[in-house]
Amino acid sequence: MTTDELYPKDGADPQNPPNLSRQILVVDDDSDIRAIISSTLQKSGYKVDTAKDGADAWIILNEADYYLLITDYKMPRVDGLELISKLRAQDRVLLIIMVSGTMPLEQLNRRPGLRIDAMLEKPFTAAELLGTVQKVMEESIDAPPADLTLLQQKQEAATRSDVTLAVKTAPHGREHQKNSSHRILLVDDDRDVRQLSIDALTESGYDVEAVPDGSTGWQALQGNHFDLIITDNHMPKMTGLEMISKIRAAHIATPVIMATGHVPTVEFVRKPWLKPDAMLQRPFAVNDLLETVKNVLNSGNGKGAHGNVPG
Repeated sequence: MTTDELYPKDGADPQNPPNLSRQILVVDDDSDIRAIISSTLQKSGYKVDTAKDGADAWIILNEADYYLLITDYKMPRVDGLELISKLRAQDRVLLIIMVSGTMPLEQLNRRPGLRIDAMLEKPFTAAELLGTVQKVMEESIDAPPADLTLLQQKQEAATRSDVTLAVKTAPHGREHQKNSSHRILLVDDDRDVRQLSIDALTESGYDVEAVPDGSTGWQALQGNHFDLIITDNHMPKMTGLEMISKIRAAHIATPVIMATGHVPTVEFVRKPWLKPDAMLQRPFAVNDLLETVKNVLNSGNGKGAHGNVPG
């Protein structure tokens, strides 16, 4: 079945009412993420409304019908879980995708009646977003919106399975690293990305110290032991590259992962000793972050692989 068959263009069949399956409400307190999700969906033919938190979304949902709700978890006033609870308490039937950097898996496992159809971990790509939306739509296509009982049964069964799977297939290494004593210095000026990384790393058992720029990162390295440094490049006061240069010059043997959207390739060619032990291209998935951290810590290569710093 093609996308057009699943989601026909408006007016393609004048005997049918407007296609409710194209009506989506996006709820996120981050205006940039809200705009990106909305734009991505609209370009794919969906009709999208937005709300900045669960409180505004609740008002909108009581004024209009939607087939799919895409909601963040952590938001002011009313969070995503509270919004979903209010909807299910009124037996409201709509598909739900939760997008968040921190999934409330324990709460979802305790409350299968919330019936979340899919979970998408931030940060995610446009392809991952559209793929998740299409998958949820396709899985519900056999249950007409009017058949509330059947749709509820499908949602409940799928949610119980999805949540269990999410727990069993947690990012690689989480269980193994649960009691890890590895200390990580995280250097990033983007507050949201920094918090997302902190949450993922601490949940995996790492001891994390986070700072907002290279200058503060360099200060944190004075007299403190870290097993790994994760740094952005473009930051105020001191860039990641400048911090790495000072680390190499001081012969500090801590491995470095550079996580950035703009890799300084030219600088690495000119000064190969500045190359980090691993690179993460933004946007990256949480699983990619944890897998890269695990690989670098297990490799034990340190700085030796990058050559000597010229005297």
